[in-house]
Amino acid sequence: MRYSIYLFLVFNILILLEGCSDNKTKNHQLQNNYIQVDDDLGRTVSINLHNQRIVSLTPSITELLYAFTDTTHIVGRSITCDYPEEVQLKPAVNNYPVDIEAIVRLKPDLVLVKMGMIPMADLEKLRKLTIPVFVQKYDRLDEIEHSVRTLVHITHGDSVKMNNWLNELNQKSLNRKHISQTFIAIASATPIYTFGQKTFVSELAESAGGKNVIDSNFNTAYPNVNVEYVLRSNPDIMIFESIEQKKNFFTSYPVLENLSAYKNKKIYFIDVSLLSRPGSRLPVLKDSLETIFNK
Repeated sequence: MRYSIYLFLVFNILILLEGCSDNKTKNHQLQNNYIQVDDDLGRTVSINLHNQRIVSLTPSITELLYAFTDTTHIVGRSITCDYPEEVQLKPAVNNYPVDIEAIVRLKPDLVLVKMGMIPMADLEKLRKLTIPVFVQKYDRLDEIEHSVRTLVHITHGDSVKMNNWLNELNQKSLNRKHISQTFIAIASATPIYTFGQKTFVSELAESAGGKNVIDSNFNTAYPNVNVEYVLRSNPDIMIFESIEQKKNFFTSYPVLENLSAYKNKKIYFIDVSLLSRPGSRLPVLKDSLETIFNK
């Protein structure tokens, strides 16, 4: 009996000690309010989880913040961030080139930017100013899902809304045709830059029943191709960002009016803000592509 009482006392003392230790750990975390998270450049970034002042330098990230997080924490955005409409009430900073002084004036404790949209020299300048910059990839669908989950985590966002959005994005089409139609999606008319297979546009189009004529061997997400390449691939469908882009394309390369897509009037338009931004409206882009490939 005495041995049992002894074990009981020792057990409770250990619990008390563990509780004290936990409290010290929790107090330490609450005092610092920081977590260490690796961004997609492999940099470990210290992020303040409380009283965040966020600046987004990428339109797609700004869209996602407005969809899933508390937007009162957004204190600045790039001059190209224009959706949703209320984002234009936020202070704007130039991002080409990056206006370091304007960012400093906003006193952010977190700057968010898509990989490839900020020079390493500017990252170093902001690091020296002790302004944390978190860089993420948003080219492919798996990268987008990973980045959105991380974004919601580090900004205390709404994970329920995020999961519903991801489910909608990942839902398979029930109306997909069995026969694939080849396509090319134009990112720039002159010179010709396209959406390659390493992009979310290509992945969504292929899930809708398309087959990208851009070869998978291209190392870049947005390959530059010549007129001969487009003629040789002869796509069934062409996708442009606007009527103006299409006009510029065929005015510059009239020989491409011989393409099947041109002759068969299989030319479609998807607004640039949908086609080039992996933001909150990705399910809308997905629906647009499914409509195109299942007519």
